[in-house]
Amino acid sequence: MAVALSGAMLMSPQACAPTHTESVTPGAVSITASGATSMTITWSAVGGARSYDVVYAGTGLAAPITVTRLTTLSRTISGLTPGGRYEAQVRARTRRGAQAWSATAVVTLTAAGATPAQENPVVTAAPAPPATPTAPAPAAPVAPAPAGPAPAPPPPTGGATVNGPLPAPSAGTSASGTQPFGGPIQASGDGTGNFRVTCFFSHMNSDDSIVFPGQAGAAHLHTYFGNTASVAASTPATLLASGNSTCSGGISNRSSYWVPTVLDASGRPVTPSMNQVYYKSGYQGTPFSRISPTLPNGIKIIAGNARATAPQPKDAGQDSVRWTCGIDTANGPTMIVGSTPAIPACAAGTDLWAVIRFPQCWDGVNLDSVDHKSHMAYGTYGVGCPASHPVALPEITYNVHWPVTSGTSAGWRLSSDMYSGPGGYSLHGDIITAWDTAISNTWLQNCVRRDADCRIGIVSDTRQLIYATR
Repeated sequence: MAVALSGAMLMSPQACAPTHTESVTPGAVSITASGATSMTITWSAVGGARSYDVVYAGTGLAAPITVTRLTTLSRTISGLTPGGRYEAQVRARTRRGAQAWSATAVVTLTAAGATPAQENPVVTAAPAPPATPTAPAPAAPVAPAPAGPAPAPPPPTGGATVNGPLPAPSAGTSASGTQPFGGPIQASGDGTGNFRVTCFFSHMNSDDSIVFPGQAGAAHLHTYFGNTASVAASTPATLLASGNSTCSGGISNRSSYWVPTVLDASGRPVTPSMNQVYYKSGYQGTPFSRISPTLPNGIKIIAGNARATAPQPKDAGQDSVRWTCGIDTANGPTMIVGSTPAIPACAAGTDLWAVIRFPQCWDGVNLDSVDHKSHMAYGTYGVGCPASHPVALPEITYNVHWPVTSGTSAGWRLSSDMYSGPGGYSLHGDIITAWDTAISNTWLQNCVRRDADCRIGIVSDTRQLIYATR
């Protein structure tokens, strides 16, 4: 199957938009046949570039393939179709983020891998980039961020190379609400409150609307759950108002949950099977009776360190990010190895699991902060929330599962891993909440603010959220 894209951007318009008005584009992009089934893409250096992205398409490829954050000035692609026609574009990444894509270069391979039918410096002018979307105003003003930490610098470039097509995005559902449940809710018996939702895979992109708001393509590759419309330009207001959902409750929960993408040993993105998101009480020293009766919509929370190059330190005496292997049993998901700071070698037929524990103590004023972390803090067992962050929200925990379909997960890495050595040290997670408040208030009261063990989607003794939809 040929993907004919001459004269057009190979990426989606939003993904191709430069992050500022200055155009810094690689010149002299060319493709040469380096064999009957391979081609080499080369380009000239761009001043100030930290890395480069390449996108290519053509015969036998069902969709364009993007290879990101290269630090060389060439890329050889193998496994192509003899006699096939292929096109490619290149863009630079500078300290300001991803720049405009180059003009399109084209080559036609021959059976002998000899001189290509078209060996081209540039065959078509690069399309004009679309205007950066204007984000709507948030539903309510966000209080100024507290003084203190300086803005976080952009993450270092040159993360793990993505070598393969991204999985198709999920449609999710536009349905919402609850359905009957033949309760009652069971007590936890240990003084904790527990509410859970299942969220299936939504989509992947190189955006981050918390760290790089409005800058499409400026981040490493992320994997999303929940709101299917979550992009760099998303705000709390747009998330509440638009997008389907892949979570329990449908669009009653348009929250956006995301993590760095897991790449297999060949650099191919791995599609997760699900993210079980827990909202809990009693796990960071705060009893369920002191949990806030409301969950603020639009609050932005980050756990873990995307720049980590070694095992991450504990937060308030507890691990905030860990890896393990697990299987599904009649009694539910079961961990089969001890937790580790790096990705373990999970066997075929099992799942690689990531567990990410978010801070639950809020300053009660700011939905975000300059460094995107200072408005939140971890509670301490036996103490609870610090005086600087007196409002206890539910502790949110991700339990993300990636199936290991063959071999093992040895050699797997994260898109944010920017070091040599075992993969997975840079594990982190992001949240922007966007719940129907009537429903979130219900599960808070019935499941989190009392001794309760609400299974997936249960919100009361008689109702549960509609099932999650891929």
